Amino acid sequence: MSTAPPTSSPSQPALTRCGRLWRGALLPIALIAIWAAISAAGLVNPELFSPPQVVLHTAIEDFASGAVPFALAATLLRALIGSAIGISAGFLVGTLLGLSGIARRIGDPTINSARQIALFAWIPLLSAWFGNGELMKITLIALGAFFPMALAAEAGCRNVPVPYREIGRVLELDRLTTLRRIVLPAATPALLAGLELSLNIAWLGTFGAEYLIGTGYINGMGDGLGAYLAAAREFARMDRVIVGVVSLAVVGLALDRAVVLLSRRALPWSRH
Repeated sequence: MSTAPPTSSPSQPALTRCGRLWRGALLPIALIAIWAAISAAGLVNPELFSPPQVVLHTAIEDFASGAVPFALAATLLRALIGSAIGISAGFLVGTLLGLSGIARRIGDPTINSARQIALFAWIPLLSAWFGNGELMKITLIALGAFFPMALAAEAGCRNVPVPYREIGRVLELDRLTTLRRIVLPAATPALLAGLELSLNIAWLGTFGAEYLIGTGYINGMGDGLGAYLAAAREFARMDRVIVGVVSLAVVGLALDRAVVLLSRRALPWSRH
């Protein structure tokens, strides 16, 4: 007597995702509840740590007026432009270093020395070269994205398993075909890890550039979340400071989840 194999319900993946979302939301909900209780008990100065209802009202007000959406758009645009430049340059340089022993011996000492410099320590030098406008901000963001991707691409290309390279030699593949069909697919896990780290550092660099450097515009969209937070600090608007910080965290998390989703599609056997 044969029995049919068990089948999973079509809604099971959705239920699993909902369960994960709820588990992930437990800690933020608990922290908000503690925050509300402390504020209601009068244990903190509301001018230094605004109550949640005040923050919510400010968030609704600033989103409705467009202040936060326009600032988010400017920040995200800067981050994407700088990241695209830095990641592309890092990929090209890292691939060259990973494939060429001569290039590695020439370039590795300089790159490994430069990457030890804290990102914001570049600001005085870049300001002297480019001023405090958009070019300087984009360059700073690109620098933040460059080094993780360069190191990841170098490591990924250098650590391709020997049997894979031997397959290329057996098939008499030219260098470009070997790179495209063997080296880069084998280096994909390292490249995706470098992409995730590059985006994280570029996002932090974007906020730092906007907060520390000052004014500047991209397509008339304004100064970004960094300037929004700086203005909130100057006017002692702690409610707006919290709105800005939460907005940064949410967008940064969304970028990170996008890379994780890309990794799952590119590496379906991996778990994140």
